[in-house]
Amino acid sequence: MAEPTTTTTAPAGSVIHISRAGPGIAGAFLRVVLGLVLLASLGLNVFLLFALMTLHMVKNGLPSGHGITQTVIRTGGADKIAVIPIDGTIDGATATEVQKDVRLIRRSPDIRAVVLRVDSPGGGVSNADEIYHALVGLKAINKPVVVSMGAMAASGAYYISMAGQQLFAEPTTVTGSIGVMLPGFEITSLLKKIGVKPEVLTSTPAVWKEAGAPWSTYTPAVKSYLIDLLNSDDARFEAVIQKSRGTRLDEPVANIANGKVWTAQKALEKGLVDHIGYESAAIHAAAKLADIYHPTVVELAPNQGLLSLIKVQSPVSGMKMELSPRLITQVLSPKFEYLYVP
Repeated sequence: MAEPTTTTTAPAGSVIHISRAGPGIAGAFLRVVLGLVLLASLGLNVFLLFALMTLHMVKNGLPSGHGITQTVIRTGGADKIAVIPIDGTIDGATATEVQKDVRLIRRSPDIRAVVLRVDSPGGGVSNADEIYHALVGLKAINKPVVVSMGAMAASGAYYISMAGQQLFAEPTTVTGSIGVMLPGFEITSLLKKIGVKPEVLTSTPAVWKEAGAPWSTYTPAVKSYLIDLLNSDDARFEAVIQKSRGTRLDEPVANIANGKVWTAQKALEKGLVDHIGYESAAIHAAAKLADIYHPTVVELAPNQGLLSLIKVQSPVSGMKMELSPRLITQVLSPKFEYLYVP
């Protein structure tokens, strides 16, 4: 049953003061509880963040202090063998990372040998040459390099493998593809069809400035000019193979520099590799060359910062494609490549 209510009418002209009661004991208690919940939530988030960082370090190894993480893949003595992975297309970023790895190896007396783990179709001519140059310098400081080929070690990936004193291919490895290519396309017919006429001005003496540009015609003279450049890079490739493999080849380099790829067994017969075996066999060979017993084996990789640990990758539906001027330039500019494209 509802309680009766009383209505009071204020005299005309009077002022009514309405006072609001404080929260009282119940309100204060509620504020304390909410504050404690907030602090507990903050503490839990900090704990989870540090737990994630610890798990990452346990899984991926400790930073070396040179921007590189050394992940222990086999525990042993004080002497180490460093594994440098080469995965995917070789580009400028690949060359930069390998050069950093080599600088670390040079500074580290405990790293006695290197296994180059290759699974790549090759890539840029200059990028492959930079990697080869960095690795071949380790021989001068008595740090042997042994190559372990994965599914593929073709073209530029075979080029960088020439820094190895011994080459191991897995039974299913595909290697070779010795040669140079200049990927490109001619869009003159397409532009004509859509009514676009490109106008590019060049300085008077620079008559070859547009050679190879997609909006220009590949005349016989242009093709001959570009092929001469390709042949120069090919000669460099063959010279590197001759210097590294030399007497181990069963025929002249010129005979095998035809762009073909070979299975591991064929590559072994031709002298392109030394052994058929897995990464463990390459590690064993590296230890033997360095005259060390039961080494610790570490894999080198770039450090991942804190932001990379807490970054959440957007779903596929949220992906965006950025058509930047740099990307357009990369697509339109011809690039000489030691690359296998099946």
